[in-house]
Amino acid sequence: MTKINNIGVVGAGTMGAAIAQHFLMKGLAVTLLDQTEASTERGRQIIADSLNEAVKRRIVSEQQFEKIMLNLTCDTDQSALKDADLVVEAVFEDLKVKQDLFKNLETVLRPDCIIASNTSSFLIGDIADGASHPERIVGVHYFYHAAKNKLVEVIPGPLTDPALVDELMNFYAFYGKTPIVVRDAPGFAINRFFVPWLNEGARLLEQGFGSINYIDEVARTVFGIGMGPFALMNATGVPIAMHAADGLANKLGNFYKPCQILCDQVKAGDLWDEANTDILNNGANNEAVITSRLIAAALGIAAQMVSEGVVDATSTDLGTRSGLRWPVGPFELMNNIGGDKVGAMVKDLFSAHDMALPDFNFSDPVELEWVETAIHGDSGFVIFNLPDRMNALGEVVVSQLDKAFSTLDNNSDLKKIFILGRGKAFVAGADIKFFLDNLAVNDLDRIQKFTEYGQRVLGRIAACDKQTIAFVDGLTLGGGLELALACDRRIGTKNTVMAFPETGIGIYPGLGGTQRTPRLIGKGLAKFLVASGQFLNADKACEYGLVDQVIEPLYDFRDLSEIAIADSQAGKHDQSELENLFADFDGSFPADHPYAKPLSRKAPIALKTAIKLIDDGMKSSLEAGLEHELAGLKQIFATHDAVHGLTSVIKGYKPKFTGE
Repeated sequence: MTKINNIGVVGAGTMGAAIAQHFLMKGLAVTLLDQTEASTERGRQIIADSLNEAVKRRIVSEQQFEKIMLNLTCDTDQSALKDADLVVEAVFEDLKVKQDLFKNLETVLRPDCIIASNTSSFLIGDIADGASHPERIVGVHYFYHAAKNKLVEVIPGPLTDPALVDELMNFYAFYGKTPIVVRDAPGFAINRFFVPWLNEGARLLEQGFGSINYIDEVARTVFGIGMGPFALMNATGVPIAMHAADGLANKLGNFYKPCQILCDQVKAGDLWDEANTDILNNGANNEAVITSRLIAAALGIAAQMVSEGVVDATSTDLGTRSGLRWPVGPFELMNNIGGDKVGAMVKDLFSAHDMALPDFNFSDPVELEWVETAIHGDSGFVIFNLPDRMNALGEVVVSQLDKAFSTLDNNSDLKKIFILGRGKAFVAGADIKFFLDNLAVNDLDRIQKFTEYGQRVLGRIAACDKQTIAFVDGLTLGGGLELALACDRRIGTKNTVMAFPETGIGIYPGLGGTQRTPRLIGKGLAKFLVASGQFLNADKACEYGLVDQVIEPLYDFRDLSEIAIADSQAGKHDQSELENLFADFDGSFPADHPYAKPLSRKAPIALKTAIKLIDDGMKSSLEAGLEHELAGLKQIFATHDAVHGLTSVIKGYKPKFTGE
């Protein structure tokens, strides 16, 4: 379990209060410290107001609100932090103030307490300068709103203990954040390219390449985002954008310097007029120029910082999606557009500002590591690293799963291979957008090939000589459950949720769900799960035999290697009632059937096809049954119900199937 339980937050302003709120909502004890009682009371009120909004929206109950607030202690005396495991500094941006604070804290805190700064302006090495123990000082850069935004940049200083960084990465992941490690450099990672992107939007306005409204519109289209640069500056604070740009310019050069129109806007104290369609100077709505320069500003700087070793491309994209809520990060977008095209845009923009081009190969696609491997002792780990996308299975992800698993399988030193996912999901199913994109262009062959390949990968996992264990600590739906069933054992936690939702979205399980499930737990029970789409917690899944043991969530995934793997639970609990009720079920049901209501919501073609696949499969070999699953794919995806059901997942409505 977590070694960090008692938290101190120094600075009770907007950011400090939000940081404290995140810890409080995770059930941790927090001491909020500031210089005066008035300041700490203001911080307490900020937290209470935010939580009251959550109560109104039914995110938090009244009882939870009271419990959360009981964990908050406010104080003005630094000695109140003497028992803290982690102290996060969130005071105003003044280097000497921060340095003096850290020196004072060192005299109060335990020797093993981690001291962290939420600075966005200073290097961690500079803040730690003069401290007695710089090895325990680290940066933890939050993004607004800190209680809600998933991203935390973890920044080790030059002397920070690497073990402390590992500790914080585990800690933040355990409590629902998406941490990325970033080198101690100006702007760290996300602000390093995001702030120039905002500034470039303002510079385009200043130079007359479009109105505020038009530049925002082009940006929304190009980056697939909800707000363009001007709307985003209005939302986060126009002065913040200017000061951030100025801070980067002081360390990185004139390209980062806030343009005059941005400075003038801050001086006027106004928000940008997002409805404004007036065009300055040349009067051209130049979509190509806006597109090129915004892409070059963001992707060019992202390439530059990766080439400098500030952060890797995968973390950059993950941080962008989590922190900025962009649907794709800079490097995925670069791959989508084409690296050579992006490289030409970057050359044009950088040359105009006499900037050296990044030492980056734009010609080759950027490999983003969405499935990772790790080794601890005699155990290997396959780790899905798409937490913001619920680790969904798409073409690239399945290909990387294949490569990662094969790498570990070929390692003769390993005896066990664990498969797990970061975030709230083990794997929450296949990538629905992949299906819809291919249905839109009537490319059923691509869906067929993807599923065939997925079955081959799962087949290799199932045939592995090493013991394979799925750690299903989170959502395990559809293809994720089928992946788990290809493993020898499954370990669940209180976070586990399992289901086959396919017949409720117009399709059927195609990665072995209709074949491996009945062979493991029985035909009737398998029919019940596939037909009803029943969601199961870990205890119920264990009772049904889908999960073999239930443990507490782990602070460090490497601890899995020390766990004694339980025997299979399949068949150990009496499920004769459901088995008998569904053994002869053929997809049709009378109105008085005990499960008539949930079954009536399913797509009738998909339901009957899935049940027939189970019946036919149990009369043949597993290999033949899997072939039958694949044989019906094109037919099921060609139905109106499939398109309607899959679309309902993306658009968030309840589907009503017609059986067409």
